Amino acid sequence: MPKRKKPPELTFQQHIADFFVREHGYGVFEQADITDTEHFIAEDQLWAFLTATQADALKKLKDDYGTDARDEVFKALRKDLEHTPLWMLLRNGLKVRGLEFRLYYPKPRSAESAAATKHRENRITFRPHFYFGETNQEIDFVFFLNGLPIVALELKHEKNQTVHDAVAQFAARDHGRKIFKHPFLYLAADTSDVMAATDPRREQNFRWHNTGLTNESVTKDGSEYAVEFLYREVLAKDQLLEALSFFLVRVPQRDAEDDKPERPAFTLFPRYHQSRTVRKVADDISAQFAAKADIGRKYLVNHSAGSGKTLTICWLADRLHSLFKPGTSEKLVDLVFILTDRKSLDTNIREDIENFTHLKDVVGLARKGEDLTRFLAERKPIIVTTQQKFAWVLNEIEKNPELKKLRVAFLIDEAHRSQEGQMGAAIRLPFRKSDEPDDEAPELDPEEQLAKIIREHDLNQMIVAFTATPAPATVTLFGEPFDTYSEAEAIAEGYIVDVAASIISYKTLYNLHCPVVPKLDEEKLYPKGVVSKALQNVAFQDDGLIQYKAEVMLRIFEKDVMPLIGGRAKAMIVTTSRVAGLRYFQIIKEKLKERGAAYKALYAFSDFVHPETNAAISEHAVNELKDGELIEQRFEGDDYRLMIVANKFQTGFNRPLLAGMFLDKPVVDRNAVQTLSRLNRCHEGKDRVVVVDFTNNAKAILKAFVKYRKGTPFEPEEPDQELCPKLHAEILAAGVFTQKDAADLAKLLASGTDAQVQFSVNALRTRFQAKLTDPEERKEFVYLLARFVKSFHFLTCFFTFAPEIKQLATFAEYVGPQLIKAGSVSELMKQIRQTEVIKAAVEYQGVETGGGTVKLRPGGGKKGSGPPPKKVSVQDMIAEIQARFAITDEEALYIKQVTEEKAVDPAIRSTVTTHRDDRIYLEGAYRGQVNGEIQTAYDERGRYEELSDLKYTDTGGIFDIMAVTVIQHHLSFAA
Repeated sequence: MPKRKKPPELTFQQHIADFFVREHGYGVFEQADITDTEHFIAEDQLWAFLTATQADALKKLKDDYGTDARDEVFKALRKDLEHTPLWMLLRNGLKVRGLEFRLYYPKPRSAESAAATKHRENRITFRPHFYFGETNQEIDFVFFLNGLPIVALELKHEKNQTVHDAVAQFAARDHGRKIFKHPFLYLAADTSDVMAATDPRREQNFRWHNTGLTNESVTKDGSEYAVEFLYREVLAKDQLLEALSFFLVRVPQRDAEDDKPERPAFTLFPRYHQSRTVRKVADDISAQFAAKADIGRKYLVNHSAGSGKTLTICWLADRLHSLFKPGTSEKLVDLVFILTDRKSLDTNIREDIENFTHLKDVVGLARKGEDLTRFLAERKPIIVTTQQKFAWVLNEIEKNPELKKLRVAFLIDEAHRSQEGQMGAAIRLPFRKSDEPDDEAPELDPEEQLAKIIREHDLNQMIVAFTATPAPATVTLFGEPFDTYSEAEAIAEGYIVDVAASIISYKTLYNLHCPVVPKLDEEKLYPKGVVSKALQNVAFQDDGLIQYKAEVMLRIFEKDVMPLIGGRAKAMIVTTSRVAGLRYFQIIKEKLKERGAAYKALYAFSDFVHPETNAAISEHAVNELKDGELIEQRFEGDDYRLMIVANKFQTGFNRPLLAGMFLDKPVVDRNAVQTLSRLNRCHEGKDRVVVVDFTNNAKAILKAFVKYRKGTPFEPEEPDQELCPKLHAEILAAGVFTQKDAADLAKLLASGTDAQVQFSVNALRTRFQAKLTDPEERKEFVYLLARFVKSFHFLTCFFTFAPEIKQLATFAEYVGPQLIKAGSVSELMKQIRQTEVIKAAVEYQGVETGGGTVKLRPGGGKKGSGPPPKKVSVQDMIAEIQARFAITDEEALYIKQVTEEKAVDPAIRSTVTTHRDDRIYLEGAYRGQVNGEIQTAYDERGRYEELSDLKYTDTGGIFDIMAVTVIQHHLSFAA
């Protein structure tokens, strides 16, 4: 019998376990070594550490308590763990009967110090396949520091599962177990992505912890996985100890106050790019000082919105404050200034820096001028002030001989705001050498005199400029970015939304009509666009949008669904999430009350904890069910006509009176069939049903529905021998992968390591992403691969195919599922909650005329009334634009919408009326002004592609045509 191949996940785990032992020298625990099975402490290892490092204190304890000394230590530890996070005990130490014990030793400033010897006694050990509980539940890896659990890691292999499955596994655990309380970090990873959390109880707590848009292995020979940085860097001893001694921040509990709800205490851990930036700057400035004995350096940090820039600044200020000259107690940076704008000083920076409670005695927030003077006099190590005070601070440093001796760092938030006037000069001049001439020798003014003085002390200041959008001037001044976290990364990780890609028009929703599912022979007459894809990518949890859609649903329900089945018909509303479903229920309940409606609604869902309020939401309480009553039993009553559902009752829930369905959740293929099947039960008088869809395109829904009508999603047909060769040719013709790629992967699968295979897959995925940039094209190609694999496995039962077809099928089966990673619901909802919804016109209702294209004629150089103005049809204008330019229907909608908006703008009408006889002004300067207002309207709608498209912005382009039309329209009223 052939040897069974090891599952890829186990291969991945073993590879990493071997790395920990080989490269990091970590020890491996047996399960029996973890003797405290409640707190999961390896007691012998902790006791050995205390004995090796703190023998004197242990002797005192033994003198007083004899053989009970060990019990006293663990008794004190368990008691403190009831109210203090383990990492804080590690950082601050443990008190036992008046004696203090260190549970670990951080890295000392000098390798020669006595503390260095104790630091070397720290032991990091890990337990692979960590078991807990009566049923032996498993965590892939748990890491221990001196016998205390500090990190838990779940791994998945992309061949079978993804990082989102690892996150879901953490979130679904029994969190009453202490192993989900004591570690300070919970890591979820697959072979190409990593997510991290300090609290594993909710999927939303996990954040991306990647090196960039795509992780790449540090080792370039293909021997390591794309997430090598995780097991080489993040889980290295120095970084774990650094997290304990520095990066971890405990944010205290906040009581309810005004409009702010109560917030429990929690732990902050930096995202990857945040810790990377802090380390890079600190390491570089330390190297600069070691080499040149000064800190005169400039750093440009290009971090996008959504990067957590304020927190990065706080961590960097903390790190710079704690840097020392090697082997001494002399600080490397004497003063750290955080320069921000007034708004951030009062909100962002203040709130975040106050979370760094260990800095409360060293940070000064200079809200007033006298604060700044006092902090400088007190030598407050970290001072937060506004950017406008920068030149003043440099002047004070110059005037004070003692301040002049100090090494000072300036951290500037949004540096491009600091490039103008006196502040810009103050940044530039400290970095000119005193023996270098100026480019020009302008007449000296007070600013120049100040700058000249500053030049004499240019070696004492370092400046770190943070900006999301570095201007050319900023790059010229600071050089290339020292660290970058791009907008693309922020969008990909769900911290900001690509607004242009997420906006839909209100019109499409409003135009949704109640689709009536026809009889089979009427299928071809089904109204086009009834089942609309209009609300794809919409913010499903946007409160205003839910309000609107709820009203639309109720109107359609009352008009077209309620009369069915002798006036007894019921309907189901399928929502995207439990949070969205709750809002639908609350809003619909209120609307029914306002209407004085004789019917009610119910909300079916699994109990959950609300992500925003942390309140426990139960189906029983929300629906006011009686003890033992089921919601489906309540729904049988005639007074309950609407059932709102969230991940419930989409299968297996059959009620003959269900005759309507509102889909506010994407359902495709088999899922669409199963969901729509809720309406298929017969009942006397039930001859049709109503389906309204807010997410899918008509073709997909109708195709799924037709398949269902036939009784199966697959049509019986003779096997097609030509299908596989045809799909094989189609895949190769796409130009993404080659037959050689398939051959190379086959060799790796036969003889290479799993890490080599995943290295190859990662490279193939990168090529796939580069070749196909459109998300829909990518999906179509992956579907093509899946179809090829499925067809091959089916048709090989009937036919024999060429070896290259089998080879490509194996390739497609292995690589295809790893090309596009399915995002978790929590990641999707994180983006959806930020989506902006723009309301657009339902349909154009403008003035109709019989005239053709209208243009303003150039005047004759003097004022005059000119020819009688013609009334202008916006539709004619669009027809003109469509004749001259290739535009989509969506673009036409926005052209119509903005033109109509400006056509009724009272300010424009007033100006046109006032200057109706001055055609030169209207056709020249004012046309440009209207053009600018039109562009502003596009900017407000997030239509950035049009704003950068020459066919719109050129003279005589679409914006110009719109401006002319708007002016002509107002002239027709002024005539």
